[in-house]
Amino acid sequence: MTLQFPRPFWMSFFSTDGESRQRFLTEAKRNLSLLEAQLKGRRFFGGDTIGLLDIAASALAHWLGAVEEVGGAAPLLTDEEYPALCQWAKRYVADETVKQCLPKKKELVALFSAFKEMLQATSQK
Repeated sequence: MTLQFPRPFWMSFFSTDGESRQRFLTEAKRNLSLLEAQLKGRRFFGGDTIGLLDIAASALAHWLGAVEEVGGAAPLLTDEEYPALCQWAKRYVADETVKQCLPKKKELVALFSAFKEMLQATSQK
């Protein structure tokens, strides 16, 4: 008996199934629009300082680029589509305290590459 675990939604970035990937992108863009609206006129989600929502959304600021690189996807966050969110991401990762906590992009690319290889290997069985 082979155990099958549900895949986290974001792993659809690595999917070769065009329909699955498109569903992911459609929902992701809908959610990014909600976040974009919350940032209008603010440096961070809570105002002028980093708060809990900024930390919760930190994957967008730093990790998303590595996922896109490994998945071969076009950038999801663009200045044209999400200007406030892109500015927030730059401010977030530039914060001195945050910088100390972030893994290097090279490490993230290696991690997500391993995830992708694992998914591909298990989907071929």
